Amino acid sequence: MKKAGAPKTVLEAILDWSQDRPSWQRDALRRIVSKGQLDAGDLIELTELCKTGKGNNSSSLKPDPLVKKHLPANPGEGAAVSLVSVGGVTGVNNLAPDQTLTFEQNGITIVYGDNGAGKSGYARVLKRACRARHAGKIEPNIYALQTPGQATATISYSIGGKDHPPEKWKDAAHPHGTLSAISVFDSDCGAIHIKEKNEVAFRPFGLDVPDELANVCQVVKDSLSSQQKLLEKARNPLFVKPSWKETTAVGKALAALRHNTNLTGIETLGNLTKDESARLTRLREDLSKDPAKAAAEQVLKADNVKRLLDAVNVISAKVSDGVLAALAAPSQTPRSNGKRRGWPPAKRFPANR
Repeated sequence: MKKAGAPKTVLEAILDWSQDRPSWQRDALRRIVSKGQLDAGDLIELTELCKTGKGNNSSSLKPDPLVKKHLPANPGEGAAVSLVSVGGVTGVNNLAPDQTLTFEQNGITIVYGDNGAGKSGYARVLKRACRARHAGKIEPNIYALQTPGQATATISYSIGGKDHPPEKWKDAAHPHGTLSAISVFDSDCGAIHIKEKNEVAFRPFGLDVPDELANVCQVVKDSLSSQQKLLEKARNPLFVKPSWKETTAVGKALAALRHNTNLTGIETLGNLTKDESARLTRLREDLSKDPAKAAAEQVLKADNVKRLLDAVNVISAKVSDGVLAALAAPSQTPRSNGKRRGWPPAKRFPANR
C-alpha cells in the first residue's frame, strides 16, 4: 500500500502526463510498462489503433490505455514488498494444494527438485501475481477428473519488514495491486535480453519508458508514411486531374469526397433518369461506330438539313404575310367614265346586219 504523502514514482508521473495523449499512445505506454520493448505484432496493432483514432473503422481493435492498475505498486519511500510464502495452490499444473513454499527474508531461497516436481509451476504463479517481462500463461492440470477452474493461491507478503495478512490470489489479466512491486526474473525473461536486441545501460526504473514511446512513435510514423505512398500510387489518376465540373451536383460530391463521406447521397446521384438513360444509349451507339464513317454521316445529314432550310426560306419569302396581304387587298383607284381601270378593255363586236 502507498503511504500518505509518499512521493510519486516515475511511472506515476508518466501516467499523469499521459492523460491528454492520444488513445493509441496510452495503449503503447501500457504495453511498454508491462512488457518493456515491444515486438512486431505490438507495432502493427498500434499502427491500426492510430488510424482508428483518425476515423478508420476497418479495424476491430480497441485501445487499452495505461491506468493505475497497470503500474507497479508504490509502497512508499524506503519501504519494500517482500514475499513470505506461497501455498494453497489450485488449478496450476499438477501442484499439490496442501503445499507451502516459504521464502527467506534476509537471504537467498533456493528451490530445487527433480523435473516435474513443480518448480516452474510456482514460478508461473509468481510471474502472474507479481510483475515479469514475460508473464506467460498458467496451464491447468490436464489429468484432473473435474474441469480445472481459475488458478488460485494464498500469498503472504511483508511491506517494510512488517507482515501483512495472507491474501487469496486469483489469476487475472493484471498483476496484484501490491505484489506488482515485486519483479520476477526467470529463464523466459532472460531470453528477452539474450535473443533480442537490447540496449545495455543503467537508468532509474521508468525513465526508459519515454524513450521507448518515442521509438514506437517513429516506427508508427514510418509505417503510416509507407502506407500513404502505396495509396498514392494506387490512386486513380482521375482524382489527380479531375474531369468533372465542380458546379454540377456530381462534381460537388466528388470534389468533397473524404474517408467519412456519406455514400448514400453519391449512390443517389448514380441513378439515371429515363432521359439520361436514353441519351447514354445514344452516346454508346455513336461511340461504337467507325469515327470516319460516323463523321461522313453527320456531314451528309447537316448538308441535307441546310438544303431543306434554304428551300423552306425561299417558299417562306414567296408566301410571307406581306405578299399575301398585297394580293388580297382591293384596288383603291376610283372609277372614271364607267370604265374600270386596271382591267382589260371590253371587246367590241360589230352589229348584225
